[in-house]
Amino acid sequence: MSRSTEELITALKTVEIPTLGHFLEDGFCDQDLRPVNAGPQLVGRARTLDLTQPDAFAVNRALLALEPGDVLVIRVAGRGHAPVGAVTAHAAIAQGAAGIVVDGPVTDQAALRELQDKLPVFSTGLTARTTKRSGALAGEADGALDRTIEIAGVTVRPGDLVLGDAQGVLILPPTGPGDDVLDAALASDAAEPALVARIASGEPLSEILATE
Repeated sequence: MSRSTEELITALKTVEIPTLGHFLEDGFCDQDLRPVNAGPQLVGRARTLDLTQPDAFAVNRALLALEPGDVLVIRVAGRGHAPVGAVTAHAAIAQGAAGIVVDGPVTDQAALRELQDKLPVFSTGLTARTTKRSGALAGEADGALDRTIEIAGVTVRPGDLVLGDAQGVLILPPTGPGDDVLDAALASDAAEPALVARIASGEPLSEILATE
């Protein structure tokens, strides 16, 4: 039986993302997209922002559009300006955002780390150079919001599921990885402690590790 949206989100918050890596090949962002803080496992729906110019007003419009459980996913053209810092993060928390993922740099690392229990943040680096109140994207109105974008080698569409932990970021379709994959991953997680205990007890590895 297929899971409801709420059941799917709950299950994805409990499964280990590297365990999903045993069963999935696609959707894993490049390794340079890393956690800025060590917050809880990120699971939420993507709201995308294609930041083709370093326009802080466009970031603010995206923040105002966020709904509880959303993950703001930003593609920064040129990766030269940070669209996210302390104020942006606090605004996202006020909107109920689940997290922020930036294919580009962020700023205010210390402040973001202080917010780690409230807002997981991922980026490709740090910089003190930030977006400007230029209005450079004003002519696009909200056209920069909710576009299909590519971040760290993966295509992200509005409404996609965004998962993140200490290992990195995984993008899934809105329906998730599929019940068969999710069930197998949850079962694998449940079996792992017993497997580790067998290894620690000195049981011959030839009786534990599959080789074919």
